[in-house]
Amino acid sequence: MEGRVRRVLHVSLGRAEARLLPHLRLVDDLYADSMELLDMVLSLNNEFGIDIQAQDVAAMRTVADVVAVIARLTRGEEAEGKHLDA
Repeated sequence: MEGRVRRVLHVSLGRAEARLLPHLRLVDDLYADSMELLDMVLSLNNEFGIDIQAQDVAAMRTVADVVAVIARLTRGEEAEGKHLDA
């Protein structure tokens, strides 16, 4: 999953994948602007079939935060799907 997130960030932010280290802050270190962040969120929604809410976006300060939010949301989607099938 982390690799998929990093590929989305690479395309959305236009930064080299090798430069997307977990501790780097999206705005302060990678200099992402608002349009890049919007593209990132929309691309993550499409890539993972999720719906990222405003509070989730606010929690995405670093590359590691993005991975953690996507992991949490995709686990939630899987749990909801299992619950519906039961």
